[in-house]
Amino acid sequence: MKSNYKALYELVDRIDERNSDGSVTDLLGVSIDKCFIKSVANTNGTDLTKYKVIRKDDFAVSLMQVSRDSKIPVARLDEYEKAIMSPAYPIFRVKDKKIILPAYLDMWFKRPEFDREAAFIAVGGVRGSMPWEEFEKMQLPVPPIEEQLEIVASYKAITDRIALKRRINDNLEATAQAVYKKMFVTDVDNIALPKGWRIVPLESISELSAGGDKPSVYSDFQSEICNVPIFSNGIEQEGLYGFTDKAKIFDESVTVSARGTVGYTFLREEPYFPIVRLISVVPDTHFVTAKYLYFALSSIDLHSTGTSQQQITVPDFKKRQILVPDKTSLDSFMEKVVPIFNSIRENKAEIKSLVALQSNYLALLSR
Repeated sequence: MKSNYKALYELVDRIDERNSDGSVTDLLGVSIDKCFIKSVANTNGTDLTKYKVIRKDDFAVSLMQVSRDSKIPVARLDEYEKAIMSPAYPIFRVKDKKIILPAYLDMWFKRPEFDREAAFIAVGGVRGSMPWEEFEKMQLPVPPIEEQLEIVASYKAITDRIALKRRINDNLEATAQAVYKKMFVTDVDNIALPKGWRIVPLESISELSAGGDKPSVYSDFQSEICNVPIFSNGIEQEGLYGFTDKAKIFDESVTVSARGTVGYTFLREEPYFPIVRLISVVPDTHFVTAKYLYFALSSIDLHSTGTSQQQITVPDFKKRQILVPDKTSLDSFMEKVVPIFNSIRENKAEIKSLVALQSNYLALLSR
């Protein structure tokens, strides 16, 4: 073991501060993607004094089912000065920021190698969980603080650039959404449909299919062989599940989550393989385009299924009524939004390169 390696217990203290006066009300959890998320739990009537307080630069971790998930949900609080969490979360804090920076430790936790080591250790735990005593024995390299500052600054520059590009894309999509609403919602509200416009079932202007099982050829990472994205009905990373060697859907289309977060809609501009209750909608381009359908489906209430179960079925979805404009109006819409989506695509390509650079940067931490 290299001399600059230290165990976590040498670097952090476990914290158990309770919200004794009930003054903190922001309730957070930690996601599998190592970030804090606002809790959606109904806290009416809940005694918040029993919850743990977490402060800025503190860490929270979930050590349950680590070997099953092959990932430890662990994150550093940086968007709140303080918040509260379930007593089930171990919370810890760097002992001395002159020895290790919280941001540097956070980078170490984000490494895939850290998750793989943790999953290996947790195999012997009850239900694949990792005891805190095992977690705090895990080791990491601790370079001089000056070196840590340089590493954190470089990583932050990449992270900030990714965040900027994502904000730009959000604004671009909002602009395209505004164009759609102006042309096809605001202007036609409460008036008769313009000549040549009609409302038809979705099945009459598109082909619908439901995603099935994960393909036999599968990779967590994109490679020369596995270069086709697999999409599920998830939301994180636009539902990206992994990669395979052959596409199932080749045309530009729209996907809609049929279960879980029901009705979540994405535009798919490249070939892909859909799985796990994900509905693909491939437009008949004689009538509509995928970009038009994307906004049309995003703007209607897809949660209303007519059943008590929160899901969308292909037979029911086929009957959904969709506004189809005349060709001149559709061409005008496409002329406005295609440049916007071209910019979004360019930004996504840069984000992809930056994320790869980010991953490579994390991999260098142990060298």
